[in-house]
Amino acid sequence: MSEDLLFERLKREVDLLGRALGKAIQTLSGERIFGLEETVRDLSKTLRQKYDSSQHQKLLEIVQGLSLEEAENLIRAFSTYFHLVNLAEERQRVRVNREREGLSTPQSPRGESFLALVGSMKTQGLSYEQVLDVFSKLRLHLTFTAHPTETRRRTQRYHIAEIEKLLESYSLDGVSYQQPAELPDQQPAELPDPRPPTPDTLLEARVALLWGTSELRKTRPAVEDEVKGGLFYTTFTLWQAVPRLVEGLEQAIETHYGKRPDLSAPLVFRSWIGGDRDGNPNVLPDVTTWAQKYAREQGLRRLVDDVDGLIRDLSLSEERALISRELRLALEDNAKRLPLPERFAGEPYRRFGMGLRYKLRSLLGEQPGPGYASTPEFIADLRKAENSLNQVGMEAIARATVRPLRINAEAFGLDLVSLDLREESKALTEAVSELLRVGGVQENYAALEPPAREALLTRELATARPLAPVGYRPQTKTLATALNSLLNWKSRGAHVVSMTHYPSDLLEVILLAREAGLYRPGRALPFDVVPLFETLSDLQAAPEVVRQLLQNPLFKAHVQGRGGLEVMIGYSDSNKDAGFLAANWALYEAQEAISEVTKAQRIAVYYFHGRGTSTARGGGTAGRAIASLPPGTVGSRMRLTEQGEALADRYSHPDLAYRNLEQMLYHLALASARDLYGQSELLDPHWREAMARASKRSTEVYRELLLRPGFFEFYEQFTPIREIGALNIASRPVYRSGKVREIKDLRAIPWVMSWTQVRLLIPGWYGLAEGLEEIPLTLRREMFERWPFFATTLDSAATALAKADLSIAKEYRRLAHPELCERFFPGLEASFEKTKQMLEETFGGPLLVHHPVLARQTELRNPYVDPISQVQVELLERYRRTPPEAPERAGLERALMLSILGIAAGLRNAG
Repeated sequence: MSEDLLFERLKREVDLLGRALGKAIQTLSGERIFGLEETVRDLSKTLRQKYDSSQHQKLLEIVQGLSLEEAENLIRAFSTYFHLVNLAEERQRVRVNREREGLSTPQSPRGESFLALVGSMKTQGLSYEQVLDVFSKLRLHLTFTAHPTETRRRTQRYHIAEIEKLLESYSLDGVSYQQPAELPDQQPAELPDPRPPTPDTLLEARVALLWGTSELRKTRPAVEDEVKGGLFYTTFTLWQAVPRLVEGLEQAIETHYGKRPDLSAPLVFRSWIGGDRDGNPNVLPDVTTWAQKYAREQGLRRLVDDVDGLIRDLSLSEERALISRELRLALEDNAKRLPLPERFAGEPYRRFGMGLRYKLRSLLGEQPGPGYASTPEFIADLRKAENSLNQVGMEAIARATVRPLRINAEAFGLDLVSLDLREESKALTEAVSELLRVGGVQENYAALEPPAREALLTRELATARPLAPVGYRPQTKTLATALNSLLNWKSRGAHVVSMTHYPSDLLEVILLAREAGLYRPGRALPFDVVPLFETLSDLQAAPEVVRQLLQNPLFKAHVQGRGGLEVMIGYSDSNKDAGFLAANWALYEAQEAISEVTKAQRIAVYYFHGRGTSTARGGGTAGRAIASLPPGTVGSRMRLTEQGEALADRYSHPDLAYRNLEQMLYHLALASARDLYGQSELLDPHWREAMARASKRSTEVYRELLLRPGFFEFYEQFTPIREIGALNIASRPVYRSGKVREIKDLRAIPWVMSWTQVRLLIPGWYGLAEGLEEIPLTLRREMFERWPFFATTLDSAATALAKADLSIAKEYRRLAHPELCERFFPGLEASFEKTKQMLEETFGGPLLVHHPVLARQTELRNPYVDPISQVQVELLERYRRTPPEAPERAGLERALMLSILGIAAGLRNAG
């Protein structure tokens, strides 16, 4: 089927859902609200097609005359429509993926597919053994985080999932697959109507449930809620996708090389939801304990379910099927150690499965006796069953039954995800200061200069003695939290130190670990200690900090024992600090320089990319971002954050999960093969010099804006940043501290989110035009065509500009003081137009010339986002002039919160 026909299917589904929503509004909210929504929709579409001042004024008059009830229902109508359209678009992506996959051949493979990947590696001259070497080392670590960009309640997501199931009962032309049979006209009056509900009726009912469900959480979500939401996709879509990925990769290798390997899962899943304490007072040690217990329980229950499937399916009788000697010995051992039932006598694989089940349920506390001591032990048992089936000629059975479970066990383990801890360096210093003081080592550690801190900690860590006396109770919450978190931490991932400035920031973690009994001098900790470099100055200083760390014999022994050093780089704070272009270039240069330092020390380095969902925070296509990384810095292991609405966008369906992971692994494997077996080209010095000039100029322009007198006041008045702070979408506070008088006091995510709401998105492009002016057009086009980093950076900026809209942003001017507005808005407007012009000049075409699907989506969505923006401006104006004690204040706040959620749904990006 052609993609044009598939697009027609999308339009029919959107129409079907739109009609169901209209009926729900009429039924539950009345004809008046439905008529209002239709009038506003028609006006918005008309204005988008051709601007007319009289029509614009008519729309403004309607909005300004709305009652609070009408405003809220109008926002809800368009917001709910976007939730339904987003669902339809996800289904369209699945259909298009399947269509393209079906047309893929070894001679003409689908782009960014495993067939294309292995074909490219073969064309580059890699042997079968070299390809296996690449994939045996390759590991992509995906880390789920709880940043506040998933704005939908879990109840809404449930109803949307049920609607998706119902849409499966519709054929391509929109007619139901299963129509009710015609029944005789004459039915006994006393009997109930036996007609089953039609798919149309069921769909309308479910859409009505969605319409009738409140979008707002009653309270701010707890960390526990974020853990449940963030880990949902692991045991659902990802559990289905991971074995398919390994299968698809092996098939691609067999297609090109004629031999099929036996690969392990190249994916590792991690989380820091429940362990990320950086600025979140709600992440206490008991929360960390609960988070890892919850994840482990969810993973074990999914493993038990899958083992039950093995017991059901592997009904092979020993009279008809042989088993290996290894499996027979394991069965005999289980019979001695485990009180297993006898009902599967004569069925060895079922009996073996019962042993697996018993030991897993023992870990859940549902069976007495021994459970698995480790994930490798469980995998080894699965290998015994798999090998036995293979040895007796039942490879197909092994591949269909045991192997998917074994691959998931490799990827997820018994804990489902390893949990990271994260803490800001300032809090670690405070905790260590108390320890050193009570231990009589240093009265005021925090007052020491960084080199003196490092020297003191290095001397202290040469011994194994604890500092606190027996029975000592920490005097500060900081020390109590740090020590108890380490003591309660079992599913250990890494300990990330945010705002790393000096080597002592990492040595402080080791000192705390020693106090918790987790460190012995000269040995590695049982977890990685990861520096996080975030601001521009920290990124520039990072290579020297890493050099000093690796010259410290204590820390070097630790990283050697861990097999390398992991370094995290932050995209969000660097952007807020230096602007879009400078942040991207600083991240690039930092990776180059850090890699040179570690190479000189013969230490492997692995990068952890703290990317967000918006372009201002490193968002966009993860695969293209990997392809744009500096040559020689990727290696075989990489970590990426997956957060907020990205989880729903990428992993809501098994096919979408598969395709997203396939694309990331495609680019990671190519970069890894290049670093292992290829020869990286040196960056053209003219390009480097041009980027340095452009970055410097871009930062000057960006910082000049932020530091200009009155800008912070303009920002607070022009955007809904203060109102976002009251929105119950995350457990983490919006502000870093109670005092908020500068941009630096604000967290990066709400900074981006607030500009997204007013449709300006300046974190994704401001200062770029002036930077690009430093590069002659001919050179700029050469860099765009030949340098993946430069192309990806400009494409990301183009995406941010495309989602921005000056005509809507202008509506928010009435919220700011006229003098402030006159001082700042014209400059923002001019910068927007200039940046757009510079990018189109570089591309040699329209802004979204390389993103036709996004261009079409933006064009279709704008008329439906616009009304929410118009209502939001009106609500902000009313809200800000209403006294806090006024009875209508609560209703205004509710409607305003709905508008923030609605715009996020319409743009498919909260920030």
